[in-house]
Formats: sequence, structure tokens, C-alpha cells
Amino acid sequence: MTEAPRPLRPLQVSSEPRDLQSLQLKSGLAAEVISAPDPLKKRAICSQCRIRKVRCDGRPNFCQNCDRLGFECSFQQLPGKSPGQYMVKLPERRRGTQACIPCHSKKTRCLGELPSCSSCVRRNRVCSYPRAKRYASSSSHARDSVESIQSPAGEASPAPDIGIVGSTEVPELDSATTMDLMEDYFRHLYPLPSFAFLHKPTVLQRCKDNTINRTLKLSICAITALQLQRTSLCHDIWIQQAEQSILQQIGRASIFHLQALLLVIRYRIESGEFPTAFMLAALAARTALALRLNYERPELSDVAQEARRRLFWALYLLDDFFCVGLREFELCPEETIHLRLPCDEIYFETGQHVHTGLLRPEASKTVDPIGIRGAFLRLASVRRAVMRFNRRVGLGDELSSTIGESIRRFEEELRSLRASLGSSDQYSVSNLTSCRWQAQFLMLHMSWHQCHCDLYRLGLDGYSEAAPSPVLIAIHPRDRVAMQFKCLEHAESIIRTVSDFSDHGDSECLLERDAAVCAFESARLVMFGSRIPGALSDLDLAINKAKLSLNLITKYFPLSASTQPLRKDLERLIASYSVRLALQTQETFSEPDPPSRSTSKLSQYANSRQRLSVQSLLLQSDFVDDSNELASLTQGSESQTTTNHIHTDGQIAQVSEPASELTTMTTDTPKSLSWGAVGRTHSGNSSQAPPPSLPLDARQEDAGLIFNPWMGFIGTEDMSGRPPHLDEEF
Repeated sequence: MTEAPRPLRPLQVSSEPRDLQSLQLKSGLAAEVISAPDPLKKRAICSQCRIRKVRCDGRPNFCQNCDRLGFECSFQQLPGKSPGQYMVKLPERRRGTQACIPCHSKKTRCLGELPSCSSCVRRNRVCSYPRAKRYASSSSHARDSVESIQSPAGEASPAPDIGIVGSTEVPELDSATTMDLMEDYFRHLYPLPSFAFLHKPTVLQRCKDNTINRTLKLSICAITALQLQRTSLCHDIWIQQAEQSILQQIGRASIFHLQALLLVIRYRIESGEFPTAFMLAALAARTALALRLNYERPELSDVAQEARRRLFWALYLLDDFFCVGLREFELCPEETIHLRLPCDEIYFETGQHVHTGLLRPEASKTVDPIGIRGAFLRLASVRRAVMRFNRRVGLGDELSSTIGESIRRFEEELRSLRASLGSSDQYSVSNLTSCRWQAQFLMLHMSWHQCHCDLYRLGLDGYSEAAPSPVLIAIHPRDRVAMQFKCLEHAESIIRTVSDFSDHGDSECLLERDAAVCAFESARLVMFGSRIPGALSDLDLAINKAKLSLNLITKYFPLSASTQPLRKDLERLIASYSVRLALQTQETFSEPDPPSRSTSKLSQYANSRQRLSVQSLLLQSDFVDDSNELASLTQGSESQTTTNHIHTDGQIAQVSEPASELTTMTTDTPKSLSWGAVGRTHSGNSSQAPPPSLPLDARQEDAGLIFNPWMGFIGTEDMSGRPPHLDEEF
């Protein structure tokens, strides 16, 4: 018997061309003609569920999804239509609130609160929302959308979203906005040591001609808008686009992309994304070495040579954010640098040749001229050497008999550096007010005094960064007292410089983080030293001087994520000393010893050698060693391991302990911490001052403030079992 023929599907009848009909089906931007479901299939899918890309139950006449949401289902026959033909409207969009631009770019959850979402408020970010995207509703608009995806320039454009709320429309940088931000960059950021690697006449001319590298343009505009708090601009999207462009061409080293990458790293640091900045810094160092920027190129023009030098020196200064004197984290070891120092600005702008000195002064009778920028680089080199020296002293690697000679050698080097400055670069109030680059001038002299403070605080009895007791005993009492007074004298000089700048400086100029570090450390030293007999300031005067430093940090770093821990800790310390002054206590002036670090899950040897500061950006990068998971077989075994975690705001997170130990602890028990920050823990909430009704214990008051932002605690440490053959600078 012959089998009955298979039933035919309903014929699609349409007056529209076939290509346009398929276009309508793909875009979903107009009414669609959809065939009826095939009865031979196991489950039919209505057109609404197909467009929305959700599971359809295939219920006859009306699927469950359309019934629940009140949509018009394609399974439902409409009056006046022949069987198999249904007109279906595009389903309305019913998604949640629109994400703000920062959360959208970082792919984090956004609750859409107004005027600022809770995520941005918590991270101290500028919150802004995009304009809603208007979708086309006709086939002609659909054609335009498809054509825009296939742009002739070959650049990938995002496909139109269908039925999704939260898509952002980022306006392109127009010429006027670009020129304004470029001018602002050279007016406000270029005077800073880390941003002086762009040649102003060349960059501005390329902007006018519209020939500037797009990635570099985006990064310049983004960092300028961030630093100047231009909240109406989409600088977060610009920096993301610049970063993606750099990473997409990671195998093609380009000096323009390296310039952009340094600005991206600075942006990530200022916005609190320290882990990203730390990893991108390694990429920048590799790119610089690939381009051989650490060597001179005499065959190039003078402008090109100087731009190369300045770009590498900007990368060299980046080390101060993460390595804090630790060789293992250095991006640009000095033995690999074969460059001369940058020249004065007037020579760079006009393209004139000038012969400058090297980073380490050569032993010759002729003295090569160095400008204020070159002097700052030499000073940075000396400060790092002092950091390494202090670490060796703290670890017992420096012989007591050689400490005095090393200190005298550093003193002579600092004297020579100051003598090499021209008369207009020597510190005075008149030179400060008349200097074209006030920020560079201020930071140079603050850093020079801070280098002395770092050197002399070894003899400051009771201070957290003082030398270990056996070393202090070996130093003659007369020399130890001299070190104490020299340390406090230079700290007072920093605060005096801060006061002069507040009274006579340019209130609109920007400063770099090192200025905040110097202000923070000087305030801390002056308040600590107020109890030393013969100190220049009593406690009342010392607190008022410390407030000058706090005002500088608050005024010039209001939204900087990298300096927030400094401001918070200084506020807490001033409040603590104010309580002490009110109570007129007569307690011993000392800082606590570091607690046991037996539960730290990072390398114990690395902890003792690194000792990072609580304010160190590497410490705040929130890296956790999860090596214990390599051998974990079950969830039960993982729950017994100890996990360490450091919050990005510099505070110490609670550390989980084995169950047998947790039962013996209270919630206020300080836990150990990782990355070498195990020297001190905060008691309770570090942002609050101790209650005035309770006596203030000096050993509790400074519990969270004994780390230097450059190098951390350098107290005594049990180094038994340390291999003797390791490099002393590690």
C-alpha cells in the first residue's frame, strides 16, 4: 500500500522582497511574518520566545511565557489572517535598571541608584549614567543599522542590541573636547615628574591635524578628565578603549602605545585598580626594553632622543608605587639604564641639544648640568638606596661598624646633589613663587628632606622604623641623639615647606602621591618627637603642624584612591594625639612590637624580607596566594586551610582560622596578615579616634600607623634558618 504524502507546511506569502523579510526577522525592529509551528516537531517555538531567546513550552494557542508576560503569541490566530500567517509585534523590553558607565565598563553589578549608585559610592568613583539608546522601528532603520556594522574603515562596531536595556552610547571625542583636554594636560599634568614625557608642540599639532595616535589621544584625554574631575565626560570608557587597543596589539611594540600605556597605568592607580596597574606595569617595562629605550639613540633628532629618555624615566619613577625599595619588584634596575638625564624644559620645547649628566654622578672634574627634573631622578635613586640600607639594618645584614660610614656617605651624596642645583632652584619662598614648575620644585625639596628623615629615623628610640635594639646599643649615645634631632629638624622643614606652599603656591596645580607621602611622614615624626626633651615643637604645636600636612593631602588629593589610606590614618593619629593632649598623660612614648605571624599563608621568608607598608599599593593590590588549592581534593580539606586577604583600602580583613582555634578567639582578636604587613594590626575601627573617656595607651594608639609608605616596618625579626648566600639587597 502506498504511503500517504507528507503534509506540506503553510506557504509564506509576502509582498516584501525575500532579503528584506529575512532582515526584518533578524533585527526584530519591525513587524514580522512568522510561519506556524511544524506539527511534526516535538516542540514548536513561538516567535516571541525565539526573539527573546528563552525556552518556549510550545503550548497550543498561547505559550506559557507570552501568557504570563502579556505578550501577543504567534501561536494565536489573528482575525482576518489566513492560516499559517501571523503578525507579531516586537516584545517590549522588561529588563532591570540601566547600569552606570563605570559599572558597565568594569562588568560589575549596578543597582542603578540615583544620583550615584552604591558601588561607585563605596569605591569613591565618579558615577554617571549614559543616555538611553533609541532603537529603530522601521525596515529602513534596520538597513542603516546593518550598514553601520560593516563600516568601510574595517573597525569593528558593536551590533545593535535587541530588547536589552543597559547598552550605552559613548559619544566619540570631538575635536573641541580633545583640544581642551590636551591643553589642560600640558597646563596641569605636564609639570609633574611622571607626566613630562610628551612633546607639547608636536602633540598639539598632531591633534589639530587629526593625525595623533588614537590610543594615545584616548589615554591623554581620560587621565586629564579624571585628574581634573570632569565628571560629565566618559573618561572611564575612553581608558578602557585605550587599554583594549594596547592589549590587542601586545606583540607589536610601539612607542606611542607605550606612552598611552603609562597613562593607562596612572589612571588605574588613581582610580584604585591597583592589581591591574601592577600587572600592566610589567608589560610597560617589557615594551620599553623591546624598544631599547634604556639606550641612547644619537642618530635620532634631539626632540626624539629627549622624548625617548623622558618616557623611560617616567617608567623608572613608576617603581616608587610598587617596589618601595625591593629589588625583586623593580621594573627598571639601575644597572640596566644607559641614558642621560632629561634636559631643561626650554631645550626640550625648542628642540635644542644639551649635554646632561647620568643618573649616578661620574667621578670627573667636569660637572654636567642637570635641571630640576634630573635632580629629582637622582634624588629618587638615593632614596631607594637609603631604603635598601634601612632594610639591611633592620634584618641584621649590615654590620654595626659600617652603619656610621654608610650614613656619612649618604649625607655627602645629598649635600652634593643640593649643591649641583642652580641658584634659582635652591629653596626659598621667592624661588617657589617665581618657579614655572611649582609642583616639581615643591616635590624636589620635600623629597630631599624626607630622604634625611628616612636615614636618621634609625636612631629614633621607640619609633617603629628605628633600628633594632642591638644596633641602637652599638651606636654611641651622642651620635644617636644627633640622629634624632636631625630627623626631627628635617621633618619640621617639610612642614614649613608645606606651609609656604599653602600661603604662596598655586592652588590650582596638581601634586603627585610622593608629596602626600612626605607630608604624612613629617606629621607623624613631628608629633612623635614632641615628647623628646629639647624638641622644636611641643605636642600642642606639633598637632597644629600635622594639620597643615593633613590639609595638603585633603586639598590636593580629594579623590585619589592611592592616598586615601594616608589621609585616613593621619586623621586618626591626629585625633589620638589630641586625646592624649587633653588627658595630659605621661606614658612612655613608644610603638608596639610586631605580633606573631604564625598563620600567614604567604612565604614566611618573603614576609620577613619584604615588609610592605600598610599604605603600599602592592599591599593594597589584594593578591592572595592560593597555592594551597593545588593539593586540595575536597571542599572539606579546603575549609581547613587558612586564607589571608587584604582589603584595597589598606585595612586588614578578618582571617579564617582552623575551627579549634576559632573557639578560643573573640571577634576583636587581631588576625595575622600577609604580604609582610604583619607588623601591626588595627584595633577595631581604625577610622575612629579612641573614646575620650578612656585612657589612651601609646602602644595602642599607633597600632595601625607604624609602617612607612615607602618601605614598611624595619624592626627586629627572627631570621634563623636564612640562607647566607642570598643577595643582601633582596
